[in-house]
Amino acid sequence: MDRLIHTALTTLRTSNHGDTVHASNMANASVPGFRRDLEAASEVRLLDSENTLRSRAFTIRETKSIFSEEQGEIRFTGLTTDVAISGPGYFIIQHDGRDPHLSRRGDLRVNADNQLVDGAGAFMLNNELQPIILPPFQDISIGEDGRITITPIGAEPGEVVQVGSLGTTLAEGVVLEKSIDGGIRQPDGTVPPADQQSQVLNGALETSNVNTVEELVETIRRQREYELNVKLISIARDLDEAGASIMRMAN
Repeated sequence: MDRLIHTALTTLRTSNHGDTVHASNMANASVPGFRRDLEAASEVRLLDSENTLRSRAFTIRETKSIFSEEQGEIRFTGLTTDVAISGPGYFIIQHDGRDPHLSRRGDLRVNADNQLVDGAGAFMLNNELQPIILPPFQDISIGEDGRITITPIGAEPGEVVQVGSLGTTLAEGVVLEKSIDGGIRQPDGTVPPADQQSQVLNGALETSNVNTVEELVETIRRQREYELNVKLISIARDLDEAGASIMRMAN
């Protein structure tokens, strides 16, 4: 009966990772530009022991964190500090002194130090991977190539000044995954170089690509799966006790 219990426990352990993934997706469904996490691929391996049959199966899960690159819905807000990337590409950002990483979040604002940050407080980096510092302005505009122009305070009508560029990259031909801190990077922890090839939309925001209905249905299905495996363990226990009872009667 231990094989039956082992199979059920292995299923529960593997399912726990999926529960975490779907819970994270639900929690971030309202975050602009969030990329939905996917369950890592897994494979079954058998435990070999000398002079015995291979009787124990283990599920081995990949350690890398993969995500969906499907684009979320583009919603036009009309705010000049909102930006979205249309099609492939990412902004390059830096958060809390950590290594730079990629993001699709575009709800921008200027912090107390005149640095351009996103809604989570991460620094928006330029094409040289440096924080963007803006002088005082009365109006701001961001072009399709990421160029930032402002109308300085007290400027003459029609006077604009270019003050920087949002660092963007298409990340073509590279493998991307989510690091342990949730940032999107290459497997070696770096980001692709800025190429300024992404199409930036000003006055728009991209929603997350999480489908809350699908995530909720999957969560319910997993709950049923959990209950089934717990019941399977209970059945294995009952069978084992019944077998032991028969042996006692024979004695």
